[in-house]
Amino acid sequence: MGQTLERHGLKRVDGGMVKKAPACTKEDPRILMDGLYYDACRSKDYQDAALLALKWYAFGRASDLGFVVKGNPSVSADGVVFVRLIRVKTGEDQGISLFPDKDNFITCPLHAIAMALVMQDASSSQLLDHPHLAASSYEHMNAPVDIPLAEALVACENIVEPSEPPKKKRKQTEDNMKIHAYVNRVVKTASAVQAKAKPTANLMSHSFRRGGAQHANSGPLLSAKWIFDRGSWNVTATNKDFAYVFNTTSEDQKVVCVLSGWDLSKKPPVPTLSWFDSASRHKALQLGNLLFQPSVCTQDLEKKLNARVAEVLTPSVIQHFPSVLDRYPMCPYASRIRECLMMLGLSKAQVLAWSSELQGKVTQQDLEEPQGNGEGLTREEKLINHQNSSGRCWSW
Repeated sequence: MGQTLERHGLKRVDGGMVKKAPACTKEDPRILMDGLYYDACRSKDYQDAALLALKWYAFGRASDLGFVVKGNPSVSADGVVFVRLIRVKTGEDQGISLFPDKDNFITCPLHAIAMALVMQDASSSQLLDHPHLAASSYEHMNAPVDIPLAEALVACENIVEPSEPPKKKRKQTEDNMKIHAYVNRVVKTASAVQAKAKPTANLMSHSFRRGGAQHANSGPLLSAKWIFDRGSWNVTATNKDFAYVFNTTSEDQKVVCVLSGWDLSKKPPVPTLSWFDSASRHKALQLGNLLFQPSVCTQDLEKKLNARVAEVLTPSVIQHFPSVLDRYPMCPYASRIRECLMMLGLSKAQVLAWSSELQGKVTQQDLEEPQGNGEGLTREEKLINHQNSSGRCWSW
């Protein structure tokens, strides 16, 4: 029991105070990403911004989640993007659902991923191209050398035992933990640049998890059990009251709804090219294939983006194109889109009309009342409402 409490409880330094990363708010990622987009001059800036977006929406996962294999994102039958994240420390796959952000295009995860893919200079097996991090996991892994068994036995017999006990070597920092330092470096640099916007002081990689927990806990229809289960935290040994009872994509999507600013009573609308007529849809597909050319036209399956994922990311690019032009008119991303429009013979006015059509349908679906006005609640939703009304207090 003591080991369990030590593993899951607060770890205090003898005679000192508990040191915990400050919890960020959703405004903090917006401020940091806005600074990265505004001063962007290379592809790396867009990759870093998308990484910060995933850190917010990957709440409940381990803090070292940063790599997404390009073939991992997929789209469900109802158009929801599902991303499998690879935990760098253990190599474990964990997945999240992603919805467009309701309040701001800057923190929209789909748009952030789309911008990162558009700005990739060459095909890569990683959705977010951070080669200096991806290579660090393999740079010290030497290929095994084949040695005959007889030679190995002779070598063992010739080993001379040292007279002095061996000195303990200092444990080196694992390469797979560099993602923490990298995220901290990105956050620190972006915070310094955006000092006038007053982001939360001393933000760290772990701040996204703590801030996301506080933000998600504000949802009145969101059960704390969902949050624990979403992160696969092994707390059942500490308190049986935290037993996992839900483990479906539906609960995961409810967490993302809260993080994205949507109402839990209805499903967030996801823009799709099917909202266009056949002629506009064909032209929009051509634009998407050109924008994501390094990811969709490659023959290497490890570096190829799923075609359905590209069809979901393309409407996000089109929908937020006017906002990008207004906020970052001279950024490399906007210049890249202009080049693709010229190559296809499309006018800016036509893309703006597409954007207006998408935004109008998103607003229309958001204003529609859910069927049954919430009367037909499922058994799980009734149980959650009962738990919330019982006055339980969950601390983070």
